[in-house]
Amino acid sequence: MVKVKKVMRVKLLIPLLSLLYFPSSHGLTLSGFTAFDGVVELNARSSGVIKTVSVLPGQRVKQGDLLLELDATPHKARLERAQAIEKSLAPVYETAQLELTRAQELYDRDSLSQIELKNTQYRMAVAEGNLQAAKADVLLAQYDLENTQIRSPVDGRVEQLNTNVARYVDPSVDLSPLLSVVKSHQMKVIALLNSDQWSPSLLNKPALIKYREHKFKGVVSFLGYKRIKQASGLPAYEVFVSFETELALPTEMPVTVEIKD
Repeated sequence: MVKVKKVMRVKLLIPLLSLLYFPSSHGLTLSGFTAFDGVVELNARSSGVIKTVSVLPGQRVKQGDLLLELDATPHKARLERAQAIEKSLAPVYETAQLELTRAQELYDRDSLSQIELKNTQYRMAVAEGNLQAAKADVLLAQYDLENTQIRSPVDGRVEQLNTNVARYVDPSVDLSPLLSVVKSHQMKVIALLNSDQWSPSLLNKPALIKYREHKFKGVVSFLGYKRIKQASGLPAYEVFVSFETELALPTEMPVTVEIKD
């Protein structure tokens, strides 16, 4: 199962942010830290034993890359069984159709009783229901087989790997993610504003992020309305500045961000 959530480690790192800011003729400058703008958590959609794990934490991946695979043997067997049942029920349904057509003709010529016609209609309904159920079983078996392979839904980097080969997984019992992939080129800066700095006009303002000798262009993507209480007792409000980078930046790195006027 695929879950997308925003990475928010503010509670842990708020004490590290001292609401430093610097007067600037170009706008507001704050201190903050880096975070991934989004994390995709992946879990198995089918149950089974993990056969292969193809990635390691920190490894870059492309959309569609195979991350891990379950043993497909039982799923293939269930699919073949479902297909065989569907195949065996198809002629039963076709025969029931012919019998119903013939029964309707005889009934229209007063050569068949209403009870006999109803019995033929009943047999037709049973045959049709059985065939539709068999087709549904085929679709479910195909779905389970396809989901024995977990592939990356995005370009990014493996952040965490929480499983290993030979482990049995069952998503109906355990929904904890097997691994997570981050869009490593999409990041954000998390900083804090004091009461005097907070303004609704900051939202969507352009910004410049500085990390060591690197600079990135960004935009204010979130402005918090809920007050955060710091260890110092002073109120603060979150502000996120989203940016893109091809640089393999880690999270929780200190940066400065200058929000333009």
